[in-house]
Formats: sequence, C-alpha cells, structure tokens
Amino acid sequence: MRSLLLVGAGHAHVALLEHASRLQDAGFEVELVDPGSFWYGGAPARLIGGDLGRVDLRLPLHSFCRAQGVRYRANRAIGLDARHRRLWLATGEMLEFDTVSLDVGYEIPFDETDAAASGVQIWKASAPYELVQFVQALDERPTGGRPQRIAVTGDGPRATEIVAGLAMGRRADDLQITWFLPGSRPLPAAPTAVNRRVARLHIRRGVELISNTSITGVAEGAVCSVDGRRFAADHVVVAAGARAARFAHAAGLPASSAGLKINWRLQALSDTRIYAVGGCAELAGRNELRLSDALEQGRILARNIVAGAQRRPFKSYRPGGRGEIVDLGDGSAIGWRGRFWWHGNALLARRRRSDAEWLTLIERHTDSR
Repeated sequence: MRSLLLVGAGHAHVALLEHASRLQDAGFEVELVDPGSFWYGGAPARLIGGDLGRVDLRLPLHSFCRAQGVRYRANRAIGLDARHRRLWLATGEMLEFDTVSLDVGYEIPFDETDAAASGVQIWKASAPYELVQFVQALDERPTGGRPQRIAVTGDGPRATEIVAGLAMGRRADDLQITWFLPGSRPLPAAPTAVNRRVARLHIRRGVELISNTSITGVAEGAVCSVDGRRFAADHVVVAAGARAARFAHAAGLPASSAGLKINWRLQALSDTRIYAVGGCAELAGRNELRLSDALEQGRILARNIVAGAQRRPFKSYRPGGRGEIVDLGDGSAIGWRGRFWWHGNALLARRRRSDAEWLTLIERHTDSR
C-alpha cells in the first residue's frame, strides 16, 4: 500500500475525501492530519445574517473520516522533508509518505498587541468558527442603548458578504457598520459596473464606506489605520491581507506569500508527489484557489493522485470557469464572468445549490456521530 498524507482539513481536502474509495482502490492508504474540526466557510452572509449556526457549519472529522475508511490524526503538522518523504507532528511523531497534499489555508496578519486593553474584539473572517463566535457576541449584548460599532476591513467576495449579512440581518437596527476598503473597489476582480452597484446598495443600507484605508491594529475603543487615524469601534472583522499559512513553506519548495507554487495538475513545481490546493497554493500567478471551486479541486486532486500512481494522463484544473457569485443578503446575488455580469434572485438560487451540497454533507455526518 502507498501512503497518502493529507495535511489540513480545508474545503478541497474534505471534497477529496468524498472520493476516498477511488484512492483506496488505487492502492493508497489515506491519512488526514488536522488539529480540529472542519467548518464550512462558503456562506458568510447567511451565517452573519443569522440563517446558519454552529450546528449547520461544523463537520466532526473523526466520524467523517471513519465513514470514508480514512485514518484521522487530531494533530498539527510542523515540518515537512520533501526529499526523504517525512512529516513531523507537534507531538514529536514522524510519519513517512509516498504522496502528500497540503490544504492548510491562509492567514490574516493583524496587530493584536493592544487587543486586551483596547476593548475592541477582533474576529478573523478566514475562520468560520470565529464568525460564529462573533454572531454569538452580537446576540448576547442587550438591545437598546447606543448601536454596536462594527468595523469590517478588507475587500473581495468574503468581505462583501460579511457586510451584507450585517446590514440585512436581524441585528441591523442595532449596528453601526463601517466598511474600510484597502483600495477603491469592494470587488477588485469584478467589472466597474458591479462595483458601482455593490457600493450604492450598501450605502443605501446605511453602511459607511471608507476607501483607500488599511486598518492595521486597535487602540482604546478604536481601530487604527496605517496612516495613524483612529475610528471608534466595538468589533473589527478582519478580511484583509490574506497570505498562505506558514506551513506552505515548510518543505523548502518554490513558494511565495501567496502559497506553494503549483502547476495546472495541482502539483508542486519541483516535486510531482507533493500537491497543494486551497488558500495555501499559488497557481500560475493567482493569489489563491477559490473556495467556490473547492469541489472541483477535490475531484481533480483525487483523479491526479491516482493518475500519478498508475502513470495515466493527468487532468488540468481550470479555475473560475463558472464565474463568481456573491450573496447580497437581500434574497439576490450579483455575479460576473469576465466583463459580463448579472444581478438577481436566480443567481442566488444557483449559489444556494452549492451551499446545500456542503450543508447536506455536514448534516449527514453530524447525525452519524
């Protein structure tokens, strides 16, 4: 039997494990290394808005792996020796492998030096379990009195959906929302018309947009911008400055702040038995492999690992072929592909179908615990 180690329970690896029988039939003994549970992170607007909660989003890895016939180690990987095919764990154990795949996600660096004394609570948008705690913190505060001051920093689909969930959720009347954009566009990859529509929509909802402002830390009762300005806040949701998790550099293979450099087969450029997917991988100059394509990444990853062992043709991963869809929190979504874009309820229905695949998977294995 060949040893296949999966380091990190990101979305693409969870999707891959749905194909575990195919890997096992090809002669692989599959083992997943991850210190905690999997949390579905593809529906931030619904989470923030109160439509989804902890039970809906958390997949217990132990029961999930058992159902797939995969060994699960609740541990953290701290070192990788690509040449000698070894992986070191935080407990001091050393595992040998024939093939390894990384899906350890990305990190959002933020200065939390003064967090305890500031009175400002910091929440990382990259961690769905932190967003669950954020929602709980908002719910636990008594209604009435002055509104809670929420700062959201960052741009892109995730930041947009978080702001939409806040502005359209059941707590909207008790919130004062400020959205700090590092540039001038809420969705840098989208056409200009999409950005205008999104900006106007959020302004009509009472959201204050402050562009060209990067938030770097907190002070007493405020968030601080890179140019020294301070803005009053009770909570800050950080969705800016994402970079690949540090473990993506553990093997000493070609990598950048965006992640381990991979080819269209999802293989490391200098080692065809090392794969990477998700936010810790850099594909042909792209900063990250999108979460919305995680199911496709998992499917192609499984196929290519088998192909590499059996010397069969590989399949190339082509990201973003279906375009991007962003939930606007009001029963509609906005989407684009290239310079073409759409806005309406039908797009949201399409987005919800993708969410439903993940939520059904979680529900099935949660019930089996």
